[in-house]
Amino acid sequence: MRKLTWVVLAVAVSVSLHTGCGSSTTPAAPTPTPEATPTPAPTPTPQPLSVIPPCPLPASKPTGPDCQDHPGRFTAAIFAAQGRVEKVRPDLLNFGDVNGGYAVRDVIAYQTAVVAALGEAGYCGKVDHEGEIAVKTSNDYNEQWLIVSHAGWGQPISKYVTHKYKGECVPSTF
Repeated sequence: MRKLTWVVLAVAVSVSLHTGCGSSTTPAAPTPTPEATPTPAPTPTPQPLSVIPPCPLPASKPTGPDCQDHPGRFTAAIFAAQGRVEKVRPDLLNFGDVNGGYAVRDVIAYQTAVVAALGEAGYCGKVDHEGEIAVKTSNDYNEQWLIVSHAGWGQPISKYVTHKYKGECVPSTF
């Protein structure tokens, strides 16, 4: 009877091992883990007043605008926009250099900031390649302003904050 017990035990162990491993004799392949998707870098928020808002007015490109030195109508808006830039973007100005006005560290960025501030106030504007800014509220006319220049009103390649009205163009040139 002892011999029979060993045979039954051997058969039971053999069946147990065979069914425990499954019907296949090769081990199961490991399940692949998906690669981690890299998190995209967040888009940096642009500096305040660094983007000129689009003008809702259609472009105006007259063939022969009449540009003259009429009294400026946007003076208060220009001064307010420059004041807003002083508060919101002091990084563009050097308040320690006051020879004729605060020194501007980046002329194009400063002009852009002033025109952006005007845009936030409901004006359309642009930075002209001549160094002036153009401002309008309709296509009837626009004003030209020189807001950065050397003392003495030289070419606006320097750094002093100014606000010299240059004239009005009828109809608007932009």
